[in-house]
Amino acid sequence: MNYLIYAGVGIVLVALQVLISRFLSIAGASPDFVLIFLVWITIREGQFVGETSGFALGLMLDIFSSGILGAHTLAKTVTCFLIGFFYDPDKVDQHIRNWPFLLLTLLAAVINNFLYYFLYTRASEISFVEFAFRYGAVGALYTVVFAILPLLYWSRRRAY
Repeated sequence: MNYLIYAGVGIVLVALQVLISRFLSIAGASPDFVLIFLVWITIREGQFVGETSGFALGLMLDIFSSGILGAHTLAKTVTCFLIGFFYDPDKVDQHIRNWPFLLLTLLAAVINNFLYYFLYTRASEISFVEFAFRYGAVGALYTVVFAILPLLYWSRRRAY
């Protein structure tokens, strides 16, 4: 049952990412709502569930956005694979309700942006370093700022 809820939330977040995130962009960088959700899934459910979710949601982003097909898919799958190494079933609530969630989101955003922009800049005229600093670093920090909101929500809920 949880996986159906995750799928529904993921589809809604993909729609928000494609439709609304451009209105929230600052200097061309926008927050990655799907990545925040994927970090949460990977910390909560483990590496394999995170990877498959990253593949599915990344593929949906590739299909519905106007980008290189497979760039989001590869970036989000590899990011969830690497974040999955921090999965500890005994410390799930501690990682989700405290500052490790923000650090893992920052790490995931840096990895995701690096991989995505590496694939994205191969066909463009702008240099990779300029593109990564302009969009990658700002986008990673912007994603972490938006990750504070679910962190505040989860930290206030009771742990049973």
